[in-house]
Amino acid sequence: MNPFLTQCRASFEMQATLEEGVVERGQRQAEWTRFEALGWPTTRLEDWKYTTLSGLEKLSLQNSVEPREEVKGVPPSLPLEGIPAPRLVFVDGTFQPDQSIIDGLPKGVRLRFWPDLDAPERERFTHKMAPARALTAFGALNGALFTEGVWITVDAGCALEAPLHLVKVSRTGQRMSHGAVLLELGENSELTLREHCVGSTDQPTHSNWVTAIELAPRARLTLVKVQQEGLLSYHTAALHALQRAGSHLQVFSFALSGALGRNDITLRLIEPHAECVLKGVYRVADRALQDFHTSIEHDSPHCTSDECFKGVLEGTGRAVFNGRVRVALDAQKTSSRQSNHNLLLSDKAEVNTKPQLEIFADDVKCSHGTTVGQLDEEQWFYLRTRGIAADLARTLLIQAFTLEIAEVIPHFGVREEVRRLLSGTVGGNDHV
Repeated sequence: MNPFLTQCRASFEMQATLEEGVVERGQRQAEWTRFEALGWPTTRLEDWKYTTLSGLEKLSLQNSVEPREEVKGVPPSLPLEGIPAPRLVFVDGTFQPDQSIIDGLPKGVRLRFWPDLDAPERERFTHKMAPARALTAFGALNGALFTEGVWITVDAGCALEAPLHLVKVSRTGQRMSHGAVLLELGENSELTLREHCVGSTDQPTHSNWVTAIELAPRARLTLVKVQQEGLLSYHTAALHALQRAGSHLQVFSFALSGALGRNDITLRLIEPHAECVLKGVYRVADRALQDFHTSIEHDSPHCTSDECFKGVLEGTGRAVFNGRVRVALDAQKTSSRQSNHNLLLSDKAEVNTKPQLEIFADDVKCSHGTTVGQLDEEQWFYLRTRGIAADLARTLLIQAFTLEIAEVIPHFGVREEVRRLLSGTVGGNDHV
């Protein structure tokens, strides 16, 4: 057994010694059994064909299963500057009330945390998390080892003007964290959630979180996620969303750092006139890898989806995009667009891209496509003839390529923040 799995088993056995109810222990045992049945993901599996976990499996990482330990004050290593209220802060997978600012939330927004839930609430929380945890073996591992979860409910008709910031900090090296987020939005409610995944250690870490989303009719959710963890970070995440009639979901994912990132995203449109937007940018430096596996499932008629991911790869960086759109037999009048575009800045960079359409209805409007190429020499030459330095011309072209994704983020403040972030990560080969 590899060192990573050895430590995971030790953590699972330690969990069994904690004071949890019979139901919780049974649920953890079921997830651990499922994880063992699925087995460690290897390149022999189709969904992991181009993504090797050899670096992660060599690590022996600790999983904190002790009661919450709050971070007193704001240590210099805790990157919270510039993240406004309202915000929820998790450090190494543990919620930090002293660093969080949630006093100003409207009455229609409720926050509940796993350690504070009673037995019936825990059972319901676990039930709602099940579809997200079912996406990958790491989801099963999350169900067995997670130590923290937050349940965010927005009541019908409630709209938050300011974004809610969810901050996940990897502060301690040689540590793994497993957490869960459940989002429930009532009818005609609205929320913008800005998820920050940041690191303040140069040692290896592993972050493994799952997110489950349920949108009631005409609810509107914008989720903007940015990965800015350490160079030796391993990031695995799963997201599952369920959309009802007339709901509108926008998911933006920006993977800008780390040794390895794997995001599994499934959006299900189960009632008419639901709409979803799924867009992202992955920036891959030398020897790093980013992997996005997405699935948009049209299970009802008159629904719309728009998906676009863009990648910028340098050195020996590698990326994987596997995007699937499925249109069910009764999902007539579906409109769906899917695209994946990649910019290779090195002859040694590599991307494996596989957009897919599975259409079982006959009255639909669907398209998909992919491109892989280098910087446009004509555009670069045009900028050079206008007196722009070679490095700056290169940067401007890369920015134009990636900023198109950020431009469609609806919230102005979040959009400008992401624009600045993307502009700061495309200046040269030594940036991640």
